[in-house]
Amino acid sequence: MKSIYGKLILGFLVSILFSFSIAGYFSLRKNASELGLLAVEELENSTELIENFIQMIDSEDLDKVLSGYANTSEVSFYVETDGQQSFYGHTAPYQLSAQQTQELQDHIGDSMTLQDSSIRIYAKSFEVNQQEYILCVQKDMSKREMVFLDSAMMAVFCMLIAGSITFLVIADIIVKPISRLTKATNELSKGNYHVRVNYAGNDEIARLNRSFNQMAQQLAKQDETRQQFISDVSHEFQTPLTAIQGFATILKNEKLNDEQRQKYADIILFHSKRLSTLAKNMLQLTLLDGEDVKLEVSEFSLIEQLNRVIETQDNFALSKNIEIEFEIPKNDIRIEADEARLEQVWINLINNAIKYTHDDGVVMIKVKRTSKEVEVSIEDTGVGMSKEAISHIFERFYRQDKSRSVEGNGLGLSIVKRIVDLHQGRIDVVSREEGGSRFTVHLPQNRTFHIGEKLIKKENYS
Repeated sequence: MKSIYGKLILGFLVSILFSFSIAGYFSLRKNASELGLLAVEELENSTELIENFIQMIDSEDLDKVLSGYANTSEVSFYVETDGQQSFYGHTAPYQLSAQQTQELQDHIGDSMTLQDSSIRIYAKSFEVNQQEYILCVQKDMSKREMVFLDSAMMAVFCMLIAGSITFLVIADIIVKPISRLTKATNELSKGNYHVRVNYAGNDEIARLNRSFNQMAQQLAKQDETRQQFISDVSHEFQTPLTAIQGFATILKNEKLNDEQRQKYADIILFHSKRLSTLAKNMLQLTLLDGEDVKLEVSEFSLIEQLNRVIETQDNFALSKNIEIEFEIPKNDIRIEADEARLEQVWINLINNAIKYTHDDGVVMIKVKRTSKEVEVSIEDTGVGMSKEAISHIFERFYRQDKSRSVEGNGLGLSIVKRIVDLHQGRIDVVSREEGGSRFTVHLPQNRTFHIGEKLIKKENYS
């Protein structure tokens, strides 16, 4: 019974049989009870009529009248007087026991109701012209019971046929979309991420199909991203590797002077450092994307951290005659976060600001604390970005400078975005071409971080 059709049909039959069994049991009992009451009423009326015949008709004609009544009615009976019994009807009458007969003789006018299988019996004693009579009338109810049973069986059969047809139609409506979804799932497992299922409606199956389509769409997007990622990684690695191989081959030429050797060695060193940075950034981004990533949360001074980062970027800024302005707030700002990862955010943002700012420009850093969050803004007077570039800057390997005249691999801002997200913060970007850019990082003041499915609570240092 692996098929859902089989399970549905089996469930339908079991439920129908169980329901009909319960309904039939109580219906038969109720019908038997009602038929019994109706039979007793009919037998009482017949007994009263026969008693009137005995009282009103002469003895010569009485036997003929009683025989005619027995032949035209559905009852059989016998009349007993002075120990003599007269039988009327087509069915052998039920015989009262000696004790029952004695009870009726002792109490003239009494009656009793009896049942023998499907036969209902009514017996009564009475007196006519000082003559004692015992009348026992019976009626066979088996035909009526069979009529009801036949009607019930016919109704059950018709309901079973109609219900089965209706159920099969409904089951087909339910199972067909599931079968299509199964085929689509098999296609998806084979790598066909463009497969879709169509089902109109707003029921559970429709919602399941929409969820499947969303999943397939997301998988297609992830596959496209993966392929693009592989392509970008290959390109990023291929360029420095080609340079290293080419200049290493040139260095094998013994006719080169010291100045040329130094120049080519510096180029090889530059590209090897670039490869090292790229590999390190890719590894870090992979770790940050993992579900088990944890933040090593501690309390520290944000102002001290920013000062420390600015000092590491001073030489780079001086090489381009760029001034770094840091508006230090009056009061120290202490936050609870992953100090090492957050320091990388400031390094990447400040380094980018210097990198994309023209010589003799300015990089401004501001810190502000509100009731709910801490804001750190890093603004430059550099080349700025277009609206299209802003919508892609956090994507991996994306670079507005397609000529790659500015050093970088397009992973820095992806790392920044991921670290800020892990801190439950957000990062806003405002920029215009040739008008500079401003990155604002918002960090919440709450003291609890949810990382994936894990809850990390920080110690209270206050």
